[in-house]
Amino acid sequence: MIAGAGYVRWQKRAGTFAMVVLVAALLSFADALVGGLTGKHGTINLVPDSRYAISGPLPPKTTEIKEFVIEGQARNGRVRLVPETIFSGYLFGGAMWRGAIVVDPLARQGRYVISVKDRFGEKQNPALVFKVRVWPDQATRNANAPSLLTRMTGKSPYLFAIGFALCGIAAGGANFLLGRLWARHLAAHHCGEIYKLRHTEHGTEITCEIHCLSAVHPGMPGAIYRASGEMLSAAHVSTCENNQVLMLVDTPQFVRLGDVACLQLDSTEGRDVEAG
Repeated sequence: MIAGAGYVRWQKRAGTFAMVVLVAALLSFADALVGGLTGKHGTINLVPDSRYAISGPLPPKTTEIKEFVIEGQARNGRVRLVPETIFSGYLFGGAMWRGAIVVDPLARQGRYVISVKDRFGEKQNPALVFKVRVWPDQATRNANAPSLLTRMTGKSPYLFAIGFALCGIAAGGANFLLGRLWARHLAAHHCGEIYKLRHTEHGTEITCEIHCLSAVHPGMPGAIYRASGEMLSAAHVSTCENNQVLMLVDTPQFVRLGDVACLQLDSTEGRDVEAG
């Protein structure tokens, strides 16, 4: 078995894991998007004893919170909009306000359309209309969520998408690192992965990336292995230039791209390569 073949096994496992979790991240993100598309746009879903922060532009012809006209709140005040402060907008610097929709602990299930306007009857700004739905509890709210993941777990699908993406990035990094270690190990033993294979009039010729040392010369013996260590065929060097070694394979029927070609510089090096 080629020493360091464990790098290849773990590299493949890391690559497979990265692929699976990145696909899971895409599916989670798709679930979030589909949930948003099939859900009721702009509806704020709340439960009793909760508070939802909101903000918006000032209604026309108003400069203070006390001038707001708020409609659509629960008559008993258990679902209400509470403006709190006025501030300058971050983008264009216009006057904005922020506040919250407050749901009392004793609020009942229902739908509300709360609007903020001025007292002069100016045209209603759509950005100041808030659709609110109050569910009896969090479990009921989750059970009616448009997202499949939310219905199954009670968690936001964006959390799954972010978590899976981070795992995929970490696994991809591990895959890259193991690949570098494997390539470095092969180079230390005068071996390289086969990345080109072609049939010529002189026989089957393979190309691998091995540093062209002064001791490398045409006719030098070599061997072809599986990455797992199984020997496939003897070979000999035909040319070596630009850190690319071309070798003719003696029995090419089992050789394929991704196998490992090694130079047999001396008997000691051969024992090192074949050590389990």
